[in-house]
Amino acid sequence: MSQWSLVKLNGKSQVIPKVCPNCLQPSAQEFRYGYKGLKGWLTRTTYYQSFYYCEPCLKQARSAMGLGTWAFFLVMLGLVSAIISSIALDEAFRDPGATQSSAGGLVLLGPVGSAAIFVGLYFLVRKVKRGRYPLRPEQALWGPAVFYVGSGFMDLQNRSAYKAVRREWIAALIQANPEQADEGTYQAFVGMPKPPAAPVNRPFGGA
Repeated sequence: MSQWSLVKLNGKSQVIPKVCPNCLQPSAQEFRYGYKGLKGWLTRTTYYQSFYYCEPCLKQARSAMGLGTWAFFLVMLGLVSAIISSIALDEAFRDPGATQSSAGGLVLLGPVGSAAIFVGLYFLVRKVKRGRYPLRPEQALWGPAVFYVGSGFMDLQNRSAYKAVRREWIAALIQANPEQADEGTYQAFVGMPKPPAAPVNRPFGGA
């Protein structure tokens, strides 16, 4: 995600544009998902937000999020298998009747072999998923194309940060929330001066 565009807007609530962040088509399919990042893993925090995708990109994004679940499941199985294999390997070396070749075979079929099997299963699942929902020419990438990434250091700031693979989607987000972007951010992404703030209506007071 190092090449993605990042923007920080003031406030904790934003209007999300009904534009697909992957192919930039008008969209109405809502999809809520979370983002952890390094800080999220350290603080056990997941940031959730709903975005709008077109139907083909939505199916693909859901499939990609499901791949993460598969990866977690396979990692857990791999760890259990590696532990069991390590115990079996230790018992084999303790056996006075075990030959060097048989012990070496257990090494290959032990933790290293388990890791190879589950890594292979992961790539097989990924290939099946990508084959079912292949990348289309108008798409920027395969999978989710935008994330809400929190509110700054320790989430104590009154700000909201978003990362998107398409700079145009960030521009649409800023245009939907112009009062939450400063002048420099607005011009950098939208390419024009920030519009003046709308006057506040005060029906029971002066202008």
